[in-house]
Amino acid sequence: MELKIERLSKTYANGVQALQEVSLNIPAGMFGLLGPNGAGKSTLMRIIATLQEPDSGSIFLDELDVLKKKIRSKKNFRLFASGVWFIP
Repeated sequence: MELKIERLSKTYANGVQALQEVSLNIPAGMFGLLGPNGAGKSTLMRIIATLQEPDSGSIFLDELDVLKKKIRSKKNFRLFASGVWFIP
């Protein structure tokens, strides 16, 4: 499985631009997300977990459009909220 993030952007109501056209292809495996405070890590994780809506962009898990077909479970929430996810 592959997680594909394409041109993901998010600007908050107060004008803070958390993400600007972020694109990533993450292959199967275990990954962490590192960066300084204010880099958009939490925003990215919340959008991937479908807890927050992006302004634009798309996220696919193989052929599944994550933003259109929101799959929520307690297990997925715990993994995404902790900042760690595993793609089988």
